[in-house]
Amino acid sequence: MGMFNRSNIVTKSIMGLATAAIMAFIGNASATSISWQTNTMLGSCEAGYTCDSSSRTFLGDDGTTLVTATAWAYNTSSGQIASGDIGFYSNGLGVTNSPGDGSHTVDNQGWVDFVAFKFSEAVDMESVTLSTYSDTDITVWIGDTVGTPDFSGDSFADLDAAFGPSFNNYGGNSNRTATFGANGEAGNLMIVAAISNGNDGYYDNFKIKALAAAGIDTDPDDVPAPASLLVFGPAVFGLGVYRRQIRKADKAKKDQQTEEISDDEVSA
Repeated sequence: MGMFNRSNIVTKSIMGLATAAIMAFIGNASATSISWQTNTMLGSCEAGYTCDSSSRTFLGDDGTTLVTATAWAYNTSSGQIASGDIGFYSNGLGVTNSPGDGSHTVDNQGWVDFVAFKFSEAVDMESVTLSTYSDTDITVWIGDTVGTPDFSGDSFADLDAAFGPSFNNYGGNSNRTATFGANGEAGNLMIVAAISNGNDGYYDNFKIKALAAAGIDTDPDDVPAPASLLVFGPAVFGLGVYRRQIRKADKAKKDQQTEEISDDEVSA
């Protein structure tokens, strides 16, 4: 008859149940998809927050996460960034970069316009939806910042130094959703510019109609263990005591056998 190791069976049973509980717990801490409608057709500014040319704040469809948009433009002559006016239109957000600027889109004809999105908490950036007026190539920075972002007097090199290298996302002359895929990163700040470091022969000219991101997964280390894990904790501890008792009993048995062999040798 085959022999079985009872302690191994107990170990596998308890650890199997513990693993199932842990996996269920981690599965419950899943990311939440969030979107923001930054156009007057489907969205509106959040009540109680500024909604004028200086900044506009929107509430995500999760009912919790806010994003505040501000307008900026890079002066290609001076090499410095200056603040602009953020417009809110049926096709999305646009930028007016100076009093004489006849365009209210995000474009790179003359100055390079961009919109900075500051989120109320860090999110995993996923996509931006663009309404085209010409071409839709974009440059994106994603990172973290404290307080209200102010890029006045900075350069694009300063943005790279502060938030890591930018990446480009290319499109044509039709409305599109620019998805970031593997380039998407987590942070509380995203900058979307008309492409700043490439030229395909077309000026980029668009408005930003919507954003999408995923809420950050809860780190299990920062969340109290569920009741099921609290139950397994003592069980696993008890199993450890049980197995130590088995090892002690086995050692005592071997010691006794050794003594008996020694007695037999003396008698011989």
